[in-house]
Amino acid sequence: MKTKLKEITDSTINELLKNEIILPSIYFQCFDKHAKTSEVDVHENSFEKELSDLIIDEFNAINNYVNEAITTIDVASGLTLDAQKAIKENNTLLLKNLYNQIGDLRKELELITDNIYKDYLTKVNNKKWLYHKYLTKDAKFKDDALITLIDVSDYEYISSTYNKLISNNLLIYISNYLKEKLKEEGLDFEITRYLSNKFIITFNEEDIVSIASLIDNISNILFGTTLKSNSGIIIKPTFEFSMAKVKKDESFHEILANLIKTIEAKKEK
Repeated sequence: MKTKLKEITDSTINELLKNEIILPSIYFQCFDKHAKTSEVDVHENSFEKELSDLIIDEFNAINNYVNEAITTIDVASGLTLDAQKAIKENNTLLLKNLYNQIGDLRKELELITDNIYKDYLTKVNNKKWLYHKYLTKDAKFKDDALITLIDVSDYEYISSTYNKLISNNLLIYISNYLKEKLKEEGLDFEITRYLSNKFIITFNEEDIVSIASLIDNISNILFGTTLKSNSGIIIKPTFEFSMAKVKKDESFHEILANLIKTIEAKKEK
């Protein structure tokens, strides 16, 4: 159910994002439409029960994260006191042991962070990371940057025509390939899975011409690549993209809406 709700929500947001005003009634109508497409009846009693169970599961997951964080904070507090004591007594052996414990603590913190801010499928950043770490509370850019929207346009067709596993593997392949090639260029970037079939790449760079050329080259290489599933289905890992320079304090959603319009215009040609 959770996966279904995420897909319906993403499809709803994807359709309505270009609208300047989204009334609750419009959102519900659109959500209901995509729910029916996914064969989910939001008016059934069984749906309400599954939704209640999902909310409980989400609450328990959040509670687990909080408990893990509290435990980690307690451990960190204890290590700090021990370190202060070791420094005061010039106890090098204790400091060495504490150093190893701090390394283990750092790994635990990284694991907690990944559970919260990484996309479960592609292992790139998720929307929580984008809104909580990259943007301001008002969803504005904290700094000047380049932003690229990647649209895996065949994702929904492959998912409905073949199966979800193949379309998911397509997303994994494209996101991994993008990460690999951008790292090879030594660029300062972050990749976020924003919607089911859309990624956002943010660059701490200024040369939009060279980066646009690089993304276009990656797109062309992938277009010339053929993937074959275990069942013999052949697909091409292609995507459309649009890019913009943004300034500090610009609205993320306004920029995103423009990027989506640019991609839609490309598709209509």
